[in-house]
Amino acid sequence: MTVMMREKDVELTEVLHDCLKDYLAEPLPQEHLNKTVSVLISEIRKRSRKAEKKVFVDEGFFWDLEREHLVYKESVIPLTRKERELLSLLFSDVSRDFSYEIILTKLWGETSPSKQDSLKTLVKQLRKKLPQNIIKNTFGFGYKINIQK
Repeated sequence: MTVMMREKDVELTEVLHDCLKDYLAEPLPQEHLNKTVSVLISEIRKRSRKAEKKVFVDEGFFWDLEREHLVYKESVIPLTRKERELLSLLFSDVSRDFSYEIILTKLWGETSPSKQDSLKTLVKQLRKKLPQNIIKNTFGFGYKINIQK
């Protein structure tokens, strides 16, 4: 099987080879090494959200990961600092449900009842700026981003 590799993939393969060659006690068959490197490259791409730069939320909406901006039809939607912090957290892993505790600690450094009320207000404000059902409440647990795929 022939695998076409882009220039960045070749550079990454070279780096992986240089880093790993000292740790291999005995040589691996070339086919096994190629499969391993392919899997590693795939995993690195999946985990590298910054490389993607944009997460498309809904038609016309996207979150710019690099600038931490919410954009609708090429216009940046104004966000407060806390709105931006919450969206940055939620967009950091769109497949994850973030607990109230994690969100509160990340945004305010505490989990007091007053901060829980502040979080509810914050989510309510953000929902007015986002397409419907983008911020999903996980009952009794927390919130997550519900993007259209």
